[in-house]
Amino acid sequence: MAPPSFNKQTVDTLARRARYQCSNPDCRAHTVAPNSDPEKSTTIGEAAHIMGANVGSKRFDKDMSDLTRASITNGIWLCRNCHGKIDRDDNLFPPALLFAWRKEHENWVLRELGTRGDQLRHDLELAQYTFLNDCPPIVQRIVLDKPVGWEWRLAAELLRHLNAPQLKRLRNLQAGLSYSPRPRVTADNLISFISERTHIMGNLIGPLINIFDRLTESFGPPGEAGDAEQIYDCCILLRDILAASIDHEEILYFTSVPEEGKALRDILIDAIGRNLVKLGSLPQTLDEVVALIGTNHGGTENQPKIVTYTVEFDLPEEFTNNFNKELKTLERKLRI
Repeated sequence: MAPPSFNKQTVDTLARRARYQCSNPDCRAHTVAPNSDPEKSTTIGEAAHIMGANVGSKRFDKDMSDLTRASITNGIWLCRNCHGKIDRDDNLFPPALLFAWRKEHENWVLRELGTRGDQLRHDLELAQYTFLNDCPPIVQRIVLDKPVGWEWRLAAELLRHLNAPQLKRLRNLQAGLSYSPRPRVTADNLISFISERTHIMGNLIGPLINIFDRLTESFGPPGEAGDAEQIYDCCILLRDILAASIDHEEILYFTSVPEEGKALRDILIDAIGRNLVKLGSLPQTLDEVVALIGTNHGGTENQPKIVTYTVEFDLPEEFTNNFNKELKTLERKLRI
C-alpha cells in the first residue's frame, strides 16, 4: 500500500499559509523564484509530513491513522534543504518542535501581512481553545485548520490521547502485569462488598448512552460546524468512565476475600473489563466516517448515508444464573 500523501489542495494551502517561505524560523527561505522558461517558475518548497507518512520514516506514529497522516494538520511547508534535515534526525527535530515551527511561522506571516484586526481575530480564536493546551499538537492543529470532517478527527485524536494510558492499564491488569494493594474483606463485610461492587457496575455503564448521544450532538447538524469544547468534554467523560471501570476491576482483582466468597468474586471479575477494550475501536470508526467524505458512499443530500456505531456491553454467558446461584450459596454459608 502506498504511503499516505498530501493531495494538491493540501500542498497548495500549506504553501500559501506559509507565504511560500520555509517555516523553519532560522531559515525562512523563499521557495518560489522565476524560471528560465517564462511560462514556469522554480519551486524549492515542499510539503513535509510532521509525523512520518510510512513505517520506518522519521517520527512515524503507529497509532496515527493514514487519514490523519495525509491531513493538513500533519503538514508543514519547508524548503528542500530543511525538509532533508528534519528527515535525517528526528531527535533534533521532534514533532513538538515542528508543530511549534508551523504555528510560529503562520503567526509571523499574519503579523507581516495581516492588519491589526486580523491579528486580534487570530488571538481571540486561539484563546477559545485554551482547554486544549495540554493536548498533543496534532489535536490543536485540527481545531485551528478545521479540515473537512474536523469534528470527527478531533474526537478520534482526543480519544486516542486520553484513553491510551487507561487501555494500557487494562491490558496490563488482564495480563497479570500489575498489582494494587487493597484492604482485606472480612466475612462480616463480604456481602456488603459484593453488593457495593454490583451497584458500581450498574452505575458505570449507565452514563455511556447519554455521553455518546451528547458526543454525536457536539458534531453539529449537517453543514454546520461542531462544538470543539463539547467534543473535548465528552471525550473527558468517556476517559473518566474508562478509568473508573478499571479502578473497579483492580478492586475485584486485588482485594483479598474469605474462601467462601472467592467464587462469587471471580464471577464479577472482568464482567465489565472484557467490554472496555471495545471503546478502543471508536477512534478508528470515526476515521472511517471521515474517509467517506468526498467518496461515492451512496448517500445523497436528501437521503444522507447514516453510519451507526454500536458498543455492545454484554455479560458473560450464564452470568446472572451463576451469580445468583453463588450468592445464595454464600448466604447459606454465612447463615444470612
